[in-house]
Amino acid sequence: MDGATPKNHDRPEGDAFVARARYYSPANIFKVERPEIPRHVFAAELAESMADDAPTGWTALDIGARIGLDEAATTPLMLARYGRINAGEQLNGAFRASGEFYYVIQGYGQAEKGAESLTWQTGDVFSLPGGEETRLTAGDKDAVLLLITNEPELAFHGLAAPAPEDAPTRAVRYPLADIRAEMKRVRESQKADPDASGMALHLTSERNGNADAAHPTIKLAMNALGPHSVQRPHRHNSVALTLPLQCEGVYSIIEGHRIDWQKHALMITPPAARHEHHNEGDTMMLSLVVQDGGLYFRCRTIGFSFD
Repeated sequence: MDGATPKNHDRPEGDAFVARARYYSPANIFKVERPEIPRHVFAAELAESMADDAPTGWTALDIGARIGLDEAATTPLMLARYGRINAGEQLNGAFRASGEFYYVIQGYGQAEKGAESLTWQTGDVFSLPGGEETRLTAGDKDAVLLLITNEPELAFHGLAAPAPEDAPTRAVRYPLADIRAEMKRVRESQKADPDASGMALHLTSERNGNADAAHPTIKLAMNALGPHSVQRPHRHNSVALTLPLQCEGVYSIIEGHRIDWQKHALMITPPAARHEHHNEGDTMMLSLVVQDGGLYFRCRTIGFSFD
């Protein structure tokens, strides 16, 4: 043959590979409509997990169907859950994820993944590799934790969870006392920067000998805002999941809509939405912010700007 494309009659009849082919030609693929990611506060799910008579179990913060996905999701790349563990009981989970990130709302206990085990207590942040079974055991008090994974990301690619030893996330614990000490250390230097988007402390870990993000996609940071202060209006292409930790008199304005903060009620700030934070209280605002920014930084499309 001279390299010319075979004619249709040259193809074997019943060619299964050709039968799979489909052709799609929108006038402008950049205008294909998808459901928007909403502003949202998961107050009902928090109340369910914090109730005195709540059983040990997971409560998924799932709006997947609302945003046009077939799988459970809080955002297109992340899924959050509240985990309730009654005193002395164990809560297990096997997540199709490459990383698991936890904040301890109340209580103390132990986390086990494979051969590794770590303890945790109120205010701690900790991470575990994805894949296989996670075992969380509470001490002699009821415990409630927030968990965030990248399960929707793996579902999108049709990927299985890696074995824990092959996952990009390692078991790391960030004690509350250390977080507060580090935030105090960096506060003055960040406060002096006119371009600072807020007083932020990014939670990283050692990978390949360097301090790096704890996960390729998911970024974690502790944000602070002083009393009677306003964080400048800004936007970024990554979605933000914000867990209010200290929030008396704190609210956000997201595209002109006021959202009052509720302690430990996870909030969604939609991607590219103009937003600002106000602290009208007498105490420091403190929040844990989890973003899917890793892919945007990789592609140089984070799109951060002050408005």
